[in-house]
Amino acid sequence: MCGRFSLNQIPDFILELLGFGLPESFQERFNIAPSENSWVVLQEKDRKPVLQELYWGLIPFWAKEKSIGMRAINARAESVAEKPMFREAYQKRRCLVPASGFYEWRKNGKEKIPYYFSPINENEPLVFAGLWDDWNEKNENIRSFTIITTTANDFMKPIHNRMPLILKPEFWRKWIAPEAGLSEIDKILEQPVGNDVLQNWEVGPYVNNAAHEGSACIEPIDLFRNI
Repeated sequence: MCGRFSLNQIPDFILELLGFGLPESFQERFNIAPSENSWVVLQEKDRKPVLQELYWGLIPFWAKEKSIGMRAINARAESVAEKPMFREAYQKRRCLVPASGFYEWRKNGKEKIPYYFSPINENEPLVFAGLWDDWNEKNENIRSFTIITTTANDFMKPIHNRMPLILKPEFWRKWIAPEAGLSEIDKILEQPVGNDVLQNWEVGPYVNNAAHEGSACIEPIDLFRNI
């Protein structure tokens, strides 16, 4: 799964795609957690792509209660096209979720050890495949998103058996295009990035608390051990 990630900078490719600069409201984040907002790129029919802050935890338009979003922070690539929770969003409302990196926890007995994953090449940002939806109930409107996950590749497996589905650059525009055929989209799900994209390191327990922020979240644990 993907339960925490960071976004320290909106990647240049997104700003070029949108045709404008960094939003004034952008703030770097090092510990984005479910039920919080993060920036995503989406494209509605007959409109240009836009960059918006959405709530993390998909709330389908048909849901009676917004609390359902906490059960839908991730969508499995293997079943996203069929599950009622995600099916329509997969067909019509796909988005890009930019990230500077993400966290996963390795089980060691009763202990869970946090690791931070980031791109080997800092000039090639991570972009997760996502879905979004609009929810309106009792005069409340929430636009939300979920991150699609897939089976862990060989690099990820020693830490966890799932990972966010990272899109190859050549698929970014196609993924959000409303007119894209589902056969094309299905093929994208089958082509996640390889083992040579990510690097990782163990980080300290500071990141375990979702209320904690700042670059201390991603500092290698060895830095603290050597002090």
